[in-house]
Amino acid sequence: MRRYRSRPRLALAGALLLSLLCATAALAQEGAEQPAPSDLESMDLEQLTNLKVEKVYGVSKFEQVVTEAPASVTVVTSEEIRRYGWRTLADVLNATRGFFTTYDRNYSYIGTRGFNRPGDYNTRLLLLVDGHRINDAIYESASIGTEFILDMALIDRIEVIRGPSSSLYGAGAFFGVINVISKTAKQLEGVEVGGGWGSQQTGSGRITYGKFFNGGEIVLSGSGYSSRGNDRLFFPAFNDPATNNGIAGNMDRDRNYSLFLSGHLQDLTLTGALVSRDKRIPTASFGTLFNDPRTKSNDRRSFLDLRYDKAIAGTGVTARLFYDEFRFTGNFAYEKTGDDPPFYPATYVNRDDHLARWWGTEVQASRQLLPRLQLTGGVMFRDDFQMDIPNYDAVPGGRALDNRHGDVFYALFGQAELRILDTLILNAGIRYDHYETFGGATSPRLALIYTPVEGSVFKLVYGQAFRAPNAYELYYNDVFNGYATRPALQPETVRSYEAIYEQYYGDVVRTSASLFYNKIDNLISYQDVSPTQVAFANVERVKAVGGEFEIEGQWNSGYAARGSYGFVSARDQQTDQGLDYSPRHLVKLNLTAPLYLKKVFAGIELQGVSRREFTHNGAQVASPGYLVSNATLSSTGLLPGLEASFSIYNLLDRRLEDPATTDHVQSLIPQDGRTYRLLFSYRF
Repeated sequence: MRRYRSRPRLALAGALLLSLLCATAALAQEGAEQPAPSDLESMDLEQLTNLKVEKVYGVSKFEQVVTEAPASVTVVTSEEIRRYGWRTLADVLNATRGFFTTYDRNYSYIGTRGFNRPGDYNTRLLLLVDGHRINDAIYESASIGTEFILDMALIDRIEVIRGPSSSLYGAGAFFGVINVISKTAKQLEGVEVGGGWGSQQTGSGRITYGKFFNGGEIVLSGSGYSSRGNDRLFFPAFNDPATNNGIAGNMDRDRNYSLFLSGHLQDLTLTGALVSRDKRIPTASFGTLFNDPRTKSNDRRSFLDLRYDKAIAGTGVTARLFYDEFRFTGNFAYEKTGDDPPFYPATYVNRDDHLARWWGTEVQASRQLLPRLQLTGGVMFRDDFQMDIPNYDAVPGGRALDNRHGDVFYALFGQAELRILDTLILNAGIRYDHYETFGGATSPRLALIYTPVEGSVFKLVYGQAFRAPNAYELYYNDVFNGYATRPALQPETVRSYEAIYEQYYGDVVRTSASLFYNKIDNLISYQDVSPTQVAFANVERVKAVGGEFEIEGQWNSGYAARGSYGFVSARDQQTDQGLDYSPRHLVKLNLTAPLYLKKVFAGIELQGVSRREFTHNGAQVASPGYLVSNATLSSTGLLPGLEASFSIYNLLDRRLEDPATTDHVQSLIPQDGRTYRLLFSYRF
């Protein structure tokens, strides 16, 4: 197998990135109307940076310009999603500074700043939709693939917030927060239908209705998706006539449907969503039979959220009441062995049928107490009253393991933003969480934000966060007794230090540079405890040191460009070895160019990930580094109400492989070659 030499390729990509940005800037400036120097001198920071200073909500739980937010933030817009043809949240994160994903042909797993652990179901990032927590109550998983609860066409913008945020959000906001904000009825006025076709017999459909009226609005949407997937995946580890010569045929099928409701009337907002996804698993993970269509997973996630927003005597009050459900059904086909009961058939299905239900409430108040001081505080309560994680053999009279639990926790949090000088802001926050399982955890955050001159912003941020052990890590076992339960697990903790420098050049170009240091203790890791049993345990301490640089430009002529480079060294302190699954280098480049009257655009992106080394079943292996390109042609406004795009992914048909966990026989999981998608929507 050919191995890519990642460092020279990524260094070349970095040089290409900067040269393309400069070239794009030159072209764009020719067609852009620039203000006179005297005009620039009279502008404030927000005017200087024009569209570059977005407003964000998720960093401090109140709206503020991103330059004053105590974190490094990227805002992704619906326009970018359309122009780059991003199909899932995983696609968005792959194009975002400091992030990468790994796909095992079932789920996509988030890596950030060099951290992507085996057995981790995206538990260290908090995922929100309109402020509602999407991470489930069993695995605490942030679903970013086709199992994500919101259709990508309904997203207005995404706030990607880096750094520990437990001071406001508690457990799960370990490395950051992804806040997805849906479109309003004003943006969707009327009826909109959409559909798509693509490679691998992929099709999708959507119908959305939005209506705005005095004092309120309503949005209703339903979507469906079906894909045959890659129907001839080849796995060399199974290259034997007894296992279909290593070919998994028609084993990559993926289907889902989703519903979304948002209604607003005066001070009340009701939001509800549901998604159900069914995915075949082609990799024969967990020792299942190869090429058996009975091995599949089904995820079903739903919630209702009632929110009250009111300004009372100068105090902004937000209260919410929510109810959530999550169901996972995993079917795993096995061959009968001598350890199975004698009446079992030659092959049978072992099943996880996991169900969680929970409700909670949160109340928050924010007030400008003095001209230079804003205070925010709140309380939160959640009752995970049903967490069923049974495992059984789908055989009459077969083995069954019941497993039922519950948990209750509450939290108190507060934050103060003090404008010490016109150019200096101090932001301080703290939160206390208390769980029935392990007790309490305190999470502080402190930030200084300094703007010495218009257009220059310096931020120093210190934060602590924790991740509570979830029900899966604490209690899960199966009928094979393959897991050792660990109810005494303690929370993971992280201490983070970050220095950020942002520079705005006129109204078109922004640069951002950051250095960070993360120290993680009590890391919960998936490990073998015997030849036949695995367990989660607090066994590791990790240090990660790195830096990121990004340059971004957007011109009135319609040209846009963004490029970034990230480096991180993540090491296990106990072994003094580099952290498994951790790439040292990430390179991103995105370019947009108008082709016709600002109604037809071309979008091109490059994504580079360096070599990832890891230990797999006792052997030291690595997934090769890669540089992959995608291209999209999009149009809006050519015909009234019509939007369309055509995308080609992995444009050069590179051979891509992601690392596999020890749950797999194979060490590398092949990714898709060149694929395409045609997408359209029409608004009546």
